[in-house]
Amino acid sequence: MMVGMVRALVLVMMVMALGAVSAARAEVLPGVEVLVRDHAAELAGKRAGILTNPTGVDRQLVSTIDVVRALPDVNVARLFGPEHGVRGQYFAGDKVAGDIDPVSGIPVASLYGATRKPTPEMLEGLDVILYDIQDIGSRSYTFVSSLTYLMEACADAGVAVWVLDRPEPMGGRVVSGPMIDDDLLSFIGIHPVPQVYGLTPGEWARMIRAERVPDIDLRVIPMDGWKRGMTYGDLDWVWVPPSQHIPRWESSYFYAMTGIIGELRRLNEGVGTPTPFELMGAPWLDSQAFAAAMSARGLEGIAFRPLTYSPRYATFSGESVQGVQLHVTDFSAVDPAAVGLALMTELVKLAPEQAIFSEYLTSEGKPTGFLKALGSRQMAEQLAANQPPAPSAEEQAAYKAYVERRKGYLLYE
Repeated sequence: MMVGMVRALVLVMMVMALGAVSAARAEVLPGVEVLVRDHAAELAGKRAGILTNPTGVDRQLVSTIDVVRALPDVNVARLFGPEHGVRGQYFAGDKVAGDIDPVSGIPVASLYGATRKPTPEMLEGLDVILYDIQDIGSRSYTFVSSLTYLMEACADAGVAVWVLDRPEPMGGRVVSGPMIDDDLLSFIGIHPVPQVYGLTPGEWARMIRAERVPDIDLRVIPMDGWKRGMTYGDLDWVWVPPSQHIPRWESSYFYAMTGIIGELRRLNEGVGTPTPFELMGAPWLDSQAFAAAMSARGLEGIAFRPLTYSPRYATFSGESVQGVQLHVTDFSAVDPAAVGLALMTELVKLAPEQAIFSEYLTSEGKPTGFLKALGSRQMAEQLAANQPPAPSAEEQAAYKAYVERRKGYLLYE
């Protein structure tokens, strides 16, 4: 009898505790919900465009497209498709078609096809474009590049941009990794920031306005309740993958660790397995030695496990691969960009004969995707010579300058 009562009491306490946690988490609202709550009347009478993808949803998973269309007297006249498309149907790198959205029937203008910047024709007749995309906080992930080009084009056309803000999944606390050389700026590194830049999309837009597009009519609709340091896992939100190989919010960390190396196509980074970006391997690697070397570095918040696996597609498809699996043990302590540089360092030590990083230029002498993503020509040259990558004095100064100027763009404490 007493045991039953104790169990019932414990169960009630657990339910109450879970309810309290859920209530606390539910206090965080994405920008799209703040728009509906506080700013719907200001959109009334406007002809709007929306740059979004499947991640543009409210907490009930209703598409931002449908949320905005339901607002009184708002005409959603055009959608804009970034990499992977408005509905996420395109594979990484595939060109996105400009067509009619099959769900809403609204015309779609592609920003990842013949052009990556909206043309005057695409913007004609629009008063405002809403931007609502969940990003992952890494410079080479292209959504912030689309946002930057959108702001430039809209400034020229006299069209306003409203950014419906979303969390930086790693909490917006990590600012780390190589800066980018001016001559390596590209669509996978559009602005001089570190590899992991520590900004929400709204904060990124504030930076671009200050440093690049001062004439833009910009408005950021902030989240309500989000605080710096809150990871996506701290929210009571469903994670909608922004692309096929970012299936979980934790993938944001792993992408920052292995994504750059994966650009080489000399090692497999877990793409082609159920754990994209969480692995690093090659047929010629010694998995035990690699795991031991990485573990010996004593990096905070991360553990390395040797394994053998076989990717179903992508690099080394169908081959037996030796490598490591990366396991984050403390998301508040791990520095993903530092882990990536450590992986590069140990790879050149363990397999110098493979000349893993030697081909950072194309046969025409142009930067490869790896060099563009890495951002530092000096580091690429060091790696090609089987030396550990280290930033120059100029790169260190640029990093420190970014850390200082970033402070002026932050919206959340």
